[in-house]
Amino acid sequence: MKLIIKVLLFINLLIAEDGKFRIKSDNLEHIIYSSSLWLTSVPSIDPLRDERFIFQAGFSSIKFQKYNKILLYPNIDVGLKITKNLAITYKSYGFISGNDSPQVLGGGLQYYFGNNDTLDWSVSIHRADLNGLKHYNLKSITMDLRKWLSIKNMRIRIGIGSNVFKERSILNEYDIPTTLEGQTNFIGLNMLYPIARFIFGIELKVGPQTSHTSIFLQKEIF
Repeated sequence: MKLIIKVLLFINLLIAEDGKFRIKSDNLEHIIYSSSLWLTSVPSIDPLRDERFIFQAGFSSIKFQKYNKILLYPNIDVGLKITKNLAITYKSYGFISGNDSPQVLGGGLQYYFGNNDTLDWSVSIHRADLNGLKHYNLKSITMDLRKWLSIKNMRIRIGIGSNVFKERSILNEYDIPTTLEGQTNFIGLNMLYPIARFIFGIELKVGPQTSHTSIFLQKEIF
């Protein structure tokens, strides 16, 4: 747990960038789509492991083809297996980014199916809200279908997903719309590898115009 705490402190320093959540007419698409993709991060709960409670922490980077700037965001997620086939996910945290105080709140379900001994398919749905900003609020829903594979000690999760969002602008400047709705479809790939008492993971989501990369540490509590 001490290592996770150090990672979280490092992340807070890393993402403390002024203006990350400030929108104007020329960066509206970049900021809102990046924020909605960040909210798609959920814990990668391996259906073959026996532990029931999972804590996952890391950060995401978002890159759009027509923008040079890469935006970084923190991720803190928890998961709880209710049954062999069903898990719930949850996120609730806040941090300081320049003059903003983002607050993230979300939850969802992951359902596993397939062969009784493997449960190598999963489907998930997750809702997350971003509040506490001076310029906008954001609601995001993500759905995906994944296949679990094993290569030696590595677990791989691959599939497709879709993120839909609705943004409401609080700022009445820069000639921006009061609301913005959108959708991003993506191909997703997770790689998880055990290191000591932790699981190190990388996630990649690739859409038509953007890419989302997450790096995280996962700790199974019990």
